[in-house]
Amino acid sequence: MPSEPRPSGSDRGGDHVLTTGRSLTVAARKCCGCLKSGAAGLCSLALLVSCAAKPPLPEYDPVPEFALTDSNNHVFSSKELAGKVWVADFIYTNCPGPCPRMTSEMHKLQQQLSDRGDVRLVSFSVDPDRDTPAVLTEFAQRFGGPTPQWYFLTGDPATLHLLARNVFHVGDLIGVMDHSTKFVLVDKRARIRGYYSTFDPEGLPALLEDIHRLRKES
Repeated sequence: MPSEPRPSGSDRGGDHVLTTGRSLTVAARKCCGCLKSGAAGLCSLALLVSCAAKPPLPEYDPVPEFALTDSNNHVFSSKELAGKVWVADFIYTNCPGPCPRMTSEMHKLQQQLSDRGDVRLVSFSVDPDRDTPAVLTEFAQRFGGPTPQWYFLTGDPATLHLLARNVFHVGDLIGVMDHSTKFVLVDKRARIRGYYSTFDPEGLPALLEDIHRLRKES
């Protein structure tokens, strides 16, 4: 598979989210160390607040309504995601390397969120011509899917291309099937809020934390 694209500022947003998280963690450790050393007077109120608070997640593109086909060969409407926090990735079953690993990581995520009724996981195929519902089902079952919480979608190539390239900014279906290996976080109002590397050890923990933050938003 070609190297991971860097098509827009939206995709770079994931790096910003993780970098911000690391900076805050370091600041918190420094502050806590100051308190433990008995030098609490050196920590101003502003620093204490910065240790505890995190900036709001960025807001990227809104996800428009769409209709595709799920791995059970049923019509899937994005309306089923309304009011839910959801995580998207873009894969294809014939992928030689990153896609199985990404799907394994998504399974880990699903296991940790299985009791969260307001969270959904959505895996979009970037190879709809070959990834029929039956093929998607066989692939999904190797990784514990599909489930009522985790959808595998295929369908109209034009719709999938629009979503991958112009909405999520993670790749291109036409000719090269070039796609990102990041997970994309979407809030209850269908706004993209973050990008998370599936190869960074801190990616999944950061994503889980931000999912819980978005669950609290109205």
